[in-house]
Amino acid sequence: MILAVILLSATGYLSYRNLSSIVTSIQVDLKPDLRLLSIREISMDLEKAQNSIRIYSSTLDTLDLQPYYTIISNIDGKVSRLRSECLNDPVVLQQTDTISKLIEENIIIWNQLLYLHNNHTVVEYLKQLSVRLDSSSVEARKNEKNILKRVFNRSNKNRLNEKEIISDLKEIQQQDSITKERLTRRESKLAITSSEIKEQFYDLITKIENEISGLINAKASSANKLAAKTYVWLAMFSVSGTLLAILVMFIIIRYVRKTHVYQIALHNSKVEAEKLARTKELFMANMSHEIRTPVTAISGFTEQLLHEPMDENTTHILKIIKSSSDHLANIINDILDFSKLQNGKLSLEKVHFSIEQILEDVYVLFERQALRNNTRLSYSLSPDTPPVLLGDPYRLKQIMINLVSNSVKFTKNGKVHFSVNCIKKESAEIELVMEFIDTGIGIDENKLNFIFEDFTQEEMSTTRKYGGTGLGLSIVKKLIELHNGSIECVSKKNQGTKITCKVPYLTGDEKKVKRDVEQPMYIPEEIRNLKILIVDDEEYNRLLFKTILDRWKVSYREAANGMEALEMLKTDRFDLLFMDARMPGIDGLKTTQFIRDEMKIRESEMPVICISAASVSEDWQKYQKAGMNAFLPKPFTEEMLLTTILSVIKDYAPLTGPDIVRKEKIKSAGTEKINLDNLYHISGGDEQFVKQMLISFIDTTKNGLTDMQKAVRSGQWESVEDLAHKMLPPCRHINASDLSNLLRKIEESIQNKPDPVAVEALAKESFIEFETVSEILKEQIAKIN
Repeated sequence: MILAVILLSATGYLSYRNLSSIVTSIQVDLKPDLRLLSIREISMDLEKAQNSIRIYSSTLDTLDLQPYYTIISNIDGKVSRLRSECLNDPVVLQQTDTISKLIEENIIIWNQLLYLHNNHTVVEYLKQLSVRLDSSSVEARKNEKNILKRVFNRSNKNRLNEKEIISDLKEIQQQDSITKERLTRRESKLAITSSEIKEQFYDLITKIENEISGLINAKASSANKLAAKTYVWLAMFSVSGTLLAILVMFIIIRYVRKTHVYQIALHNSKVEAEKLARTKELFMANMSHEIRTPVTAISGFTEQLLHEPMDENTTHILKIIKSSSDHLANIINDILDFSKLQNGKLSLEKVHFSIEQILEDVYVLFERQALRNNTRLSYSLSPDTPPVLLGDPYRLKQIMINLVSNSVKFTKNGKVHFSVNCIKKESAEIELVMEFIDTGIGIDENKLNFIFEDFTQEEMSTTRKYGGTGLGLSIVKKLIELHNGSIECVSKKNQGTKITCKVPYLTGDEKKVKRDVEQPMYIPEEIRNLKILIVDDEEYNRLLFKTILDRWKVSYREAANGMEALEMLKTDRFDLLFMDARMPGIDGLKTTQFIRDEMKIRESEMPVICISAASVSEDWQKYQKAGMNAFLPKPFTEEMLLTTILSVIKDYAPLTGPDIVRKEKIKSAGTEKINLDNLYHISGGDEQFVKQMLISFIDTTKNGLTDMQKAVRSGQWESVEDLAHKMLPPCRHINASDLSNLLRKIEESIQNKPDPVAVEALAKESFIEFETVSEILKEQIAKIN
């Protein structure tokens, strides 16, 4: 099509150019005809002037000279016009000047003939004609080629004196015969001269005519050749136009046919795509069932095998299988959620929630990971952001978790900051602007357009080094698009990344924020009036005590070791004391003995309740002899704590009667690795308490396991035993049975006879198991609004 258009355009241009040349040639060829007409007109005027002179010479009637006067008056204009027509031809222009001079000589002879007749009227008219020519236009006077001016100038100089003529006439009259003879000779001479001039004049005219005729013939020949070429171009134009028309028709017909084929193919593709989508959906459903079943079986039977006695190597291999199967189950969950997003089956909730709480939850979730990377994690919330929003808090938190997770994961020794700002719109609608800024490894600018694609990471080495499926940013983008929002990423390699998300939300109502508040247990007035001292070196255990006692509105203080407790007892009085059995320095048994023996504080004044993760049933007499009044095992429930307290301040049976009017709502949060039912039961429905306890568990257990590995490497077996003992209660609180069993084995191995290799292997397994439990707990934390 393009070639045909080019061919047609070129042919049309060449044809137009040739046609223009022909038209120009025709316009130029008009000039030779006009010159011949002008020459012929001048020739005829000269013939008429000569005839007028001849008639006058015979009749001597001045009326016969009128044609002569008219002709010689206009002769200059006609000669000037002829000159203007010959300006482009110097040869013809030179010949025109020669003709002009001949005309001038001829007019002089005619005037001399008229003067010879000695007619006063004629002489007077010729004088007037001379005056008119002298007073003509400036342009005519400036014209050097003015024939009549030159004629009459020459005539005035050369004409005969009037007196001489009169004298001559008188003499002629006197000598009539002599005069007639002289006049005859003058006329004869003038006639000969006029004939010669006329002959020269016509020779020049003939030359000009021949020259002009040759020019016309050359122009005609050139025009014929140009016309022949134009005919060829017109023929080519017609042929190319026809070919182009045929080609266009062919292309249109072909395009229509292909379009029809494409429409059929598109329809078939649409049908196939719909079938594929249904098949994919069915496949994902079947896959989730089929893969989950063997994965669950592998994980379940592996866990059962771990309870059987076997060598350490086999146990280690089984734990790797268990961890891998759990990890595979998590990946399957991610892919299934991603499939829901792709199929458009994920819908957003509309509930009232606190945006500040979500920011705090996300911060707490990644605080420890950021510390491990030596990265400063921070967040901010603009004051103009409404405290309560209406939307889907879980999906908003999922967006934040994915983006903060990436920033923390890819940032070492740097900073990560995430913030929320607000752009207010009409009525209750706002635009939530979330920014996630880090100083991490960054992304190449030429790869920014691909990071939001499915299963995509910047480089393959990123997956190997940092892990992940490459679905995080893809899920984030789809969730934001589900909110009708937008996401933008700006990054430079090795300089950091900034991701900006804009999501529309509605302003919520604080009164409608959903809070799962449990009806509190019935706390007798005797307990509310107590002042309690908590002595435990484990922060997690103290936090559990503080949370429960705060909700009971009971006054308390806490001490991290026995020495600190003794110092408090010197200056303050307490109604009840919870004493951890095993603490660094002075343990609970020795501290209690010092209180009873040295400080003389009697049991009736301040009962002491022993708290321990180990069973003290066999040694209870020893503890009782030291001055302890009751025993509270770790972990404990809220009901166990209440019963134990009541048992030492008065005779009291377990709380099972109808006097307690409450309805418990236990939130099931169990998995194969942990079970948080007991923790939710203790919390009385306070999810923030559960969240704080889980975060504290992650922090304290992480630190304890790290210290344990150091102690194992340095051979400090007593320290290893103490650390294992301290970490057992928190693990039992969340029913982390596998981790509890490993810690118990470490404690028992050291009590019998420490085997460095076995203890080191158990410590490593404990750390691996903790990582698995930690990931599960982080998921639980993320789900708490």
